[in-house]
Amino acid sequence: MLGDGRLIGMPRERRLRIAHRARRRDYVLWKYERLGPFAAEPPAERDDGLVGFETLSHPLFDDLSRLLASPFARHDVIDRFLRPLGLAVWLSDVGRLELDANTFLPSQRELALAV
Repeated sequence: MLGDGRLIGMPRERRLRIAHRARRRDYVLWKYERLGPFAAEPPAERDDGLVGFETLSHPLFDDLSRLLASPFARHDVIDRFLRPLGLAVWLSDVGRLELDANTFLPSQRELALAV
């Protein structure tokens, strides 16, 4: 979920900000649904043409910040957290892949849409 997301705030107040171009509104809504109870408010279109939302602050985001912020971040440690759906989200965020649940097989759809 961190693709095109930013960890913002000071320690013990960190939260995640998600923002994409307005034409990717459905993708933002999909991320919003996945983050469920972490979301502070529904996605909204901003003046700069982006659609996005922020999460509530949570200690998880402090942990992620420590893991990812170091210039010496160990990729082997990060790789252990990356699953197929995470990789697909990452590739979608950089524009190499467009996720569309309507084109999935039923078993793929069930896995992709699971919360």
